[in-house]
Amino acid sequence: MTIDGLVFAVTAIVATLLIIFVLVLVHEAGHFVTARLSGIRVLEFGIGFPPRARVLGRRGGVDYTLNWLPIGGFVRMEGEEQDSDDPHSFNNAGLPRQLLVLVAGVTMNVVLAFLLFFVVAWFFGPAESVSNVYVLDGGAAQAAGLHSGITIESLDGQHYGFMSSEDILQAIRDHAGQAVTIGYIDTDGSHRTADLTLGSDPTKGVLGIGCAPVITSDTKCSFKLVVTYLPTNPGVAFATAADQTWTSLRLIGGAVGGLLGQIATNPGQAPAGVSGPVGIAQVVGVVLQDYGLVILLLLAGLLSANLALINLLPIPPFDGGKMVIMIIKRAFGVRAVTNYEIATNLIGFALLIAFVLWISFFDVMRIGSGG
Repeated sequence: MTIDGLVFAVTAIVATLLIIFVLVLVHEAGHFVTARLSGIRVLEFGIGFPPRARVLGRRGGVDYTLNWLPIGGFVRMEGEEQDSDDPHSFNNAGLPRQLLVLVAGVTMNVVLAFLLFFVVAWFFGPAESVSNVYVLDGGAAQAAGLHSGITIESLDGQHYGFMSSEDILQAIRDHAGQAVTIGYIDTDGSHRTADLTLGSDPTKGVLGIGCAPVITSDTKCSFKLVVTYLPTNPGVAFATAADQTWTSLRLIGGAVGGLLGQIATNPGQAPAGVSGPVGIAQVVGVVLQDYGLVILLLLAGLLSANLALINLLPIPPFDGGKMVIMIIKRAFGVRAVTNYEIATNLIGFALLIAFVLWISFFDVMRIGSGG
């Protein structure tokens, strides 16, 4: 590995751990605050995962601890992992309070995703633009006076959000044969527009542009997607954040459904469009290297929405799985922490580790092949 490769790997790993740390800590803070407000006794709020490094302090009967593994945190409640006669224990709380505490972590991650999308949209407004443009002879772009080297940033005044690869190019193709206004950044940095009528055959290039000519035989010719920034007002930012949060949850839900189907039918094939910790670290590294902190905030919002939805899965030890167990126990009048519940959580945790190893294998193979 080269020095640059080593620096990239270390930066990617550190940044990924920091993002996961914050997202999980926010998630656990939701459990902690809701448990305290609902009268359930909290024994420990841990920063990081054991083994324990030190006790930071004790307040209100809660030990605040610092632990060695920097992957978020945890909340330990009385009567959550073993039976307790304490009237303020989790196992003796009513079902509504139990479910409220469990769903609070998911809610906090959705709220965090929305807030990150909101802040980025309000103060930065990143939008996808296309550079490395080469104007072809005889096309609509040349007829409208466009020239090579411009950056296309909008179509009919519509800017296209980042994190949705090639949406602007697809939008141009979708308007084949129509009169449109192309917004672009000229080579002198000025923002201009051009009115033109697109060609009618998408297979031949409706705008009449290509990527910059190949310089050497091993240079791949492709458009380059870049980011431009268009700060907006709080109202527009709120609507944008709400849309991005819902879209993220919907897309993640679809991906999870497809992934579960593939595991059941074809576990030997690499999952399309889904990454584990290794793949996420690579994406984080690329975002930091090519786009910077603003886009990293967007990625963190996407990961927060991802964490929320994953935790709703009805599989222990996820919050959704715990909720199912609480509902089943109350249906049969059981309040104690049963051996069945403990065994289910252990089996679920083992399956989770196996899944992480499975998907990480494909991440490593994909990175090794340059895919």
